[in-house]
Amino acid sequence: MKKFTLTLVMFCACCALAYAGPEPTSSKEMAPAPPPPTSCFEGWYFGIHGGGIWGKLDEETFAFEQTISPASGDVPGVVNTVFDRSRKNDESSWEAGFHGGYNWQRGNWVFGLEVDLSATNLERHDSADAFFVLPPGTPFIYDTAIDSKTELDWYSTGRLRVGYVFGDRFMIFGTGGGAVGLAGVSESTLFSESTPEGGVVTELFRKDNNDIRGGWTAGGGFDICLSQHWMLNFTYLYMDLGDESASTNVFVTSTRGRTFESHTFVDADLKFHVFRGGLTFHF
Repeated sequence: MKKFTLTLVMFCACCALAYAGPEPTSSKEMAPAPPPPTSCFEGWYFGIHGGGIWGKLDEETFAFEQTISPASGDVPGVVNTVFDRSRKNDESSWEAGFHGGYNWQRGNWVFGLEVDLSATNLERHDSADAFFVLPPGTPFIYDTAIDSKTELDWYSTGRLRVGYVFGDRFMIFGTGGGAVGLAGVSESTLFSESTPEGGVVTELFRKDNNDIRGGWTAGGGFDICLSQHWMLNFTYLYMDLGDESASTNVFVTSTRGRTFESHTFVDADLKFHVFRGGLTFHF
């Protein structure tokens, strides 16, 4: 009877332990922390942008005429005239294109490299006209008219960026690097000479110094994360592609031996301010 009672007690104890299960976790133990959220700035990105471009196209357009009579000519001496038009008015236009790059984030600091390509239609036109009429008794009238154009067709930049993140979704940055663009000046000169019979002889000369030019750029802006993959960005850039000039020289000897000289010249500074906003996809 005692053996039976002892066996029954041991069986009940084992059942109770099996039912109770393992020892409960202490209240001091914490569940593992979730991983930190992935940065919305670090990694590859690509986007589109658009805005305005303002050009510091300071331009000088110059026309000079000089006529010299032969030793036995109808009017002795030298007759000349000069017209010079210098303008510092700025021009503005649209710009739009693509951009892409890569960012590395270390704490709140972001370091990156960005390239972009943009089209625009920035240009300005100027003109100058120099003419004179010889004294009475001479039928010759000489005229030189110059039309000049300064333009920027497209530009591209490659820039380093350094930014600082406030919170998780707003970054302010500075940027700088190199720039290239299809820019330059062109001028067309129309030379006119009256004839003793009352007609007019004209000649057209053209000089085009439009080419791909290199320079530098610097600026800044800020990026705003809308989500893990989409960002809004706003950028200002100052771009300097140097200066360019074009000129034409004309020497004509008339049937009466009178020598005529015409010189035209255009020079422009190729400096630009870019203001643009964009939408970027972060991979």
